[in-house]
Amino acid sequence: MSAQMKKLVDLYKSVAAYPDLVSARIQGTASKKLFVQSVWKQRNLERKTNQTFLRNYDLSSDLTSVSATGFPIDVTTELMSALTKNEEHRAILRQATVDNTTKQFIEIWDKEHLMKNYDLSALDVHGDVYTDMEFSSFEWSPDDTKLLYVAEKKLPKSEPFYKQKPLDKKDKEKKEDEISVGNEYIYKPHWGEQLVGKHRPVVAVLDTTTDSITILSGIPDDLSPGQVTWTKDQDVIGVAWRHEPQYLGLTACTNRYSWIFLLRNGEYQKLSDDDCAVQSPRISPDGNYLVWLQRKAGAVPHHNAHKLMMRDLRKENHTEEIVEVVEMSKTIKNNKKFYGIYRRLSRRCWSDDSQYLFFSTPQRNNIVSYIVNIKTKDVTEINNDGSSLVVLDVKENVIAFLNISLTQPANLMVGRFELGAADSGDIPRIAISTPVKIDGFEEIIYEPNEYIYNNDDSIKQFNYIYFGPNNGKTKSVPFIVVPHGGPHSNYTNVHILDYSFFVKAGFAVVQVNYRGSTGMGSATVEYLQGKVGDVDVKDCITATEEAIEKYPWLDRDRIGLYGGSHGGFLVTHLSGQAPDMFKAVVARNPVIDISVMFGTSDIPDCRNALTKEEKIAFLRNMCVVEAGYPYNVLSPDEPTNNTLIDMFVKMKKCSPIVHADKVKAPTLVCIGTKDLRVPSSQGTMWYQRLKINNVKTKMLVYEDNHPLSTGPVEIDHVINACLWLLEHTSVREDIADAE
Repeated sequence: MSAQMKKLVDLYKSVAAYPDLVSARIQGTASKKLFVQSVWKQRNLERKTNQTFLRNYDLSSDLTSVSATGFPIDVTTELMSALTKNEEHRAILRQATVDNTTKQFIEIWDKEHLMKNYDLSALDVHGDVYTDMEFSSFEWSPDDTKLLYVAEKKLPKSEPFYKQKPLDKKDKEKKEDEISVGNEYIYKPHWGEQLVGKHRPVVAVLDTTTDSITILSGIPDDLSPGQVTWTKDQDVIGVAWRHEPQYLGLTACTNRYSWIFLLRNGEYQKLSDDDCAVQSPRISPDGNYLVWLQRKAGAVPHHNAHKLMMRDLRKENHTEEIVEVVEMSKTIKNNKKFYGIYRRLSRRCWSDDSQYLFFSTPQRNNIVSYIVNIKTKDVTEINNDGSSLVVLDVKENVIAFLNISLTQPANLMVGRFELGAADSGDIPRIAISTPVKIDGFEEIIYEPNEYIYNNDDSIKQFNYIYFGPNNGKTKSVPFIVVPHGGPHSNYTNVHILDYSFFVKAGFAVVQVNYRGSTGMGSATVEYLQGKVGDVDVKDCITATEEAIEKYPWLDRDRIGLYGGSHGGFLVTHLSGQAPDMFKAVVARNPVIDISVMFGTSDIPDCRNALTKEEKIAFLRNMCVVEAGYPYNVLSPDEPTNNTLIDMFVKMKKCSPIVHADKVKAPTLVCIGTKDLRVPSSQGTMWYQRLKINNVKTKMLVYEDNHPLSTGPVEIDHVINACLWLLEHTSVREDIADAE
């Protein structure tokens, strides 16, 4: 290993040592004893995996003092856990390997010992329990006797048409209806990228008094249930997604047709509107109110602003809008600007009196937390410095927060909500974990920047974040432009391993929130439709030029590009459209040709090249054709055959592939063979095209999915990316000087 590689490995190890705060739960009561149980995740490079651990903190009743209790406890094998309401029992979903077979168990603990252990494979009532962010639940019933969760439906075992049977009498005693014949190879559609194997979720209830598991009936077969919770009457409320006629990728796509439902005595009832997408059902502590997030579904941006809806469960059909979808921005309490809701609600997010709700959401280039009064509908920003603030848990008006920034890894804080804060936004907080300082970041800054075009565009504004040295000699610092993926997501002020690593290696980083990003109003998100490869590319070039002008120590002759997914789409675009501006490119699972990808991705509605109207027309026409009808039965306003061809041409024209012959910059392509969002053939297409054009090109192929985030894959592609950028931006300074 060269000296340079060793230094980079050491740098990576140093930034990988900072744990991420996954969750926190407040326990106890203010009148007796409060403590916070927090879950952290840290990369274990030697074991090539992430390690999860608990840290507990005792709090005084007035939150003026805090003390950590003991050493962290490794809980890597725990998939989920839940406390009973009286906090006397804890349920744990654990994964363990027994006799070389991986199994799931549900354990029930009291404060002294393990009381019960259910081997879910042996009980054979359902398949694996879901633990993902989209579907999963794990909640005790109000009477503390039953566990509610979501699992894969048990399917009949299948055998080939011909199979010799043993003469064992026990085998003859098997019921014939337990085994189906000739169904071994039937395709089972699933919910896409990072949700492989999630085919037919069912709602399960474990009764710990009778030691039985029941699969709840009544949910229509064309719906997939998830995010379930109990009502105070022990009915079930959840989200049901439509999976017929086609499963569409759900991860990062909040536009899927879905409904809030109530399941009572086997009767299914819809509580939310049709033609909408919903998430995060949350019931108030008194059990009277249900809130959820809702937005338009269908041929619209995959992620956009939500409205906050509320239903009074004591009344029939009494639903109202608490926070509307914000088109651009609105003025809220204390003359603050609010740009809408773009993030899930925390599991517990209510004040003790069930009158206030707490939520966090990206706002331009930060994450901001809010208080909403459900009666007056007033929204108040919780006062904070320039860092990001995220609500993790709420109990008896005590709130656990994640505090984080680009230069500050995760920090756990607590504060108490007083009624006056609903007007002032002031919730004093104390840090209960020890804030970590990153070595070498004493002279590193982050700075948000806004840019407004002087033109006639309906959306003129975007922003970017500068992250790097706070000064330096003129043209002394190389930098990397990093557009985000999505395209409808955004960069916020949070600690990101890749970018901390690059900065410690001597680069500055410019993170671009181009028009189409979230956190800036729904109109900004929608503006990008039909303009990809144009508006987003223009904003990245503008951000690059503006950064060079504002930070004179940046070297315009040593600029790299780094991006994945739609960020990969943009860095390959930029290397073709501005071939003399950028000297090196790293593209991770890049979108190269939309006209090809739309038919092979798990999100075939990913045609960002088209306007909303073109998408709707395209989908409608394709449905007609698939149904067997000829084009000539279409109404005059439907697309014709020639129009469909024009749509394919438009998708091709806005793709990086049309600029491939202009690319000069050496390009590193990183692809995952298990990527369902952007099939690996897209990156291979770019690699082969550049090779033919004699552009210096290298491709790394990983057995991984879209994020390329598993342990050995992450360290390999991040260090390789840094080596590539260092080599081709001609960085001559010793890396040790940047430490």
